Amino acid sequence: MNYGQRGRELLLDLKRSDWLPPYNDEGVRATLQEISLHFDELSDQVEAANSAAARASGGDKGSSSGGGSIPMESRPAMILHDAAIRRNKRCLLAYHAYRMDKLRALRWETSAALPPHVRSLLSEAEVDFFTEYDRLVSRHCTAIDLDLNSDLTPPEEDLVQVRVVRSGLGRIATEYGGSVELDLGTTHYLPRGDVEHLIRQGALQQLDGEEHA
Repeated sequence: MNYGQRGRELLLDLKRSDWLPPYNDEGVRATLQEISLHFDELSDQVEAANSAAARASGGDKGSSSGGGSIPMESRPAMILHDAAIRRNKRCLLAYHAYRMDKLRALRWETSAALPPHVRSLLSEAEVDFFTEYDRLVSRHCTAIDLDLNSDLTPPEEDLVQVRVVRSGLGRIATEYGGSVELDLGTTHYLPRGDVEHLIRQGALQQLDGEEHA
């Protein structure tokens, strides 16, 4: 049996993906099942070894060696099963930790919007994690009265030139008290704080001055 192969495959899925591969529910379940099998084998071997050690100790009370200890011939298999359990656990933890790190970074890039093509890659638990993380960040922003989603990098100027590249955005209110209709293909100068989240979502394209025709 090739111990630890399913856990290794989970990590290779991550390595081969440009961002995140679809959640591998089958691979996770198979790895958990392998851990359970190794645990059962280990428990059986420990019980058998303890019984053998107890019989040996009872049959030779004058002997000072091996009294109650696990026989040497039983130890290699026990070490193997224990190592396989630990390896699979590390693979599962690394797999899920990597995916959660990607989701946390995505939250700051999209300002709570979970794109449909990303949602299809996630498990239900990961969607719940993203939602709860967004809720936690939003509550913190409210508590400190500061929008942590705006200006992730220091802005060079207050106004930014943008072109609308996604339809259906509608009208937004600006910090200057006015409102702007974001029709597809139109170009606007707007306060960075009002449109930063739309730029990160890909709904608006930030332009250099030379690009505006």
